Amino acid sequence: RFTREAAKDCVVLGQHIPAGAVIETAVGHLHHNPEFWPEPEKFIPERFTEEAKKERHPFAYLPFGTGPRGCIGMKMGLLETKMTLLRILQKFQFKTCPETEIPLQLKSKATLGPKNGVYIMLESR
Repeated sequence: RFTREAAKDCVVLGQHIPAGAVIETAVGHLHHNPEFWPEPEKFIPERFTEEAKKERHPFAYLPFGTGPRGCIGMKMGLLETKMTLLRILQKFQFKTCPETEIPLQLKSKATLGPKNGVYIMLESR
């Protein structure tokens, strides 16, 4: 979630928003909206190809926020994530186990996360 303050009075989808109102964006809801993401609960990596990015609304995916207050560490964070994932995938194979909850239940607090944890088994390659 992230918040912004309305700079001036405006109307969004028929709702009047006065200047100074604090607007909170529920990014987790946005990232699971079937209007932008068909079958949002499925893992479909092709959603993030360059061609797919051109087809969707530019604000349909905001993992680091946007605009002048977006995360300044986005590029470094993405690079570190990719490098870490690469090393893990080189060494291990991921499998579900009986405790794995499918579909995953989410809790929404200050950040979005799994309601009952995530259980996986790793096998050495």
